[in-house]
Parts: sequence; structure tokens; C-alpha cells
Amino acid sequence: MRYRIPFVLLGLLTLLSAGAFALSMAEVQPNHQVTITSCGQSGQFAPHEIVVSCADGNSGFSHLAWMDWGQPTAYAHGVAFVNSCTPTCASGTIATRPVTIALSGLSANQYRELTVVNSSGAAAGAPMNLS
Repeated sequence: MRYRIPFVLLGLLTLLSAGAFALSMAEVQPNHQVTITSCGQSGQFAPHEIVVSCADGNSGFSHLAWMDWGQPTAYAHGVAFVNSCTPTCASGTIATRPVTIALSGLSANQYRELTVVNSSGAAAGAPMNLS
């Protein structure tokens, strides 16, 4: 009988930890109701690209892989791109660099601000309004 108690406790702990794991996995699922609007395109869910120069599409972020979508702040790793527009935008060169961005200002299921963040997670410039 005394050998049975540790096995019963072990089984109970296993069940509790499995339940906690299932709950933690449910919490990280993306919220498909949260979207962004960028350059007039509304209702974008976790987009792979965000263009920030709406008139000509010469700057933005691409190849975005999202974390924490639907949370007050969502982060993505990707690539920033910008056209030099030298001598003209049509014949300019596109410069790229790895980047991390944060979406925040969550209101009515939409992110309202985009911020580039550095490797320590601090803002690397002023937030951009998304509309």
C-alpha cells in the first residue's frame, strides 16, 4: 500500500501538468479577430508584408513572422526595405536589413501603431500610425 501512494501522486501530477500545458498552448494561439489597416488595405491578419509609403510602395517591411498576435503588443521579425530613389524611384536600388517591429495601440480589434525595435526590445524611433 505504501508503494502505491507515490505512483498515485505521480499520476495526479502528470495529469495536472498536462492540463497546464494544454492551457498554456491555448493562450498562445493567434487571435484572428485582431487585424491592421495599412495603405488602405483593411482587415489584414498577421500580414507577411506591411508597406508604409503608401503612394509609391518604396518602403516597408516584408517576410514578417509574427509572435503574440492578438496581444496588446505583437512582434515580428522580418526585413525592412527602402528604395533609394536615386536618381529616380523607378531606377533606384532597394536596400534591405533584418528588423524587428512591434504593433501596439490595440483598439477595437485593430493595431494602430508600428514601431521598429532594437535587439534589446526598445523603440528605435517614433511609432508610425497605421491607417
